Amino acid sequence: MLYVIALTIHVLSVIIWIGGVSFVTMITFPMIQRANSSLEQVMMFQGTEHRFVKIAKIMVILAGLSGAYLIKVKGMSVGSWIMISVWTFYASLLFGLEKILFKQIFAKPTGEELDTKKIFSILQVFHYVILTLSYSAVAAGIFAAHY
Repeated sequence: MLYVIALTIHVLSVIIWIGGVSFVTMITFPMIQRANSSLEQVMMFQGTEHRFVKIAKIMVILAGLSGAYLIKVKGMSVGSWIMISVWTFYASLLFGLEKILFKQIFAKPTGEELDTKKIFSILQVFHYVILTLSYSAVAAGIFAAHY
């Protein structure tokens, strides 16, 4: 019974987490790219990011705890290693690395203006890369569970 509860928590947390990343990548970033002013772009990004990051942190914690239990019960597989790698990358971003990266990305060189179109374009490409990694982890989990 505990296994089924852990599996349910794990799947639901991954759906919410990766679904949110999908939404931000495929919906929010294109909307940001269409905004006319730099201020509008930054405000739209911050509004979405501040709301989603709280949810993402909770879901990443739940996915990590439930995933650790599932690995304890079922053992490791190749899929487990892929999922752990993606989880570790996301956890490091959400719990510290993202702030460091954003400070560097949004730092204004003296005497220059920020090219927000370029910054958000780079962020969107980055999100597509991590989204692809996320989908790979989900596929690895499905494969490992049914192989």
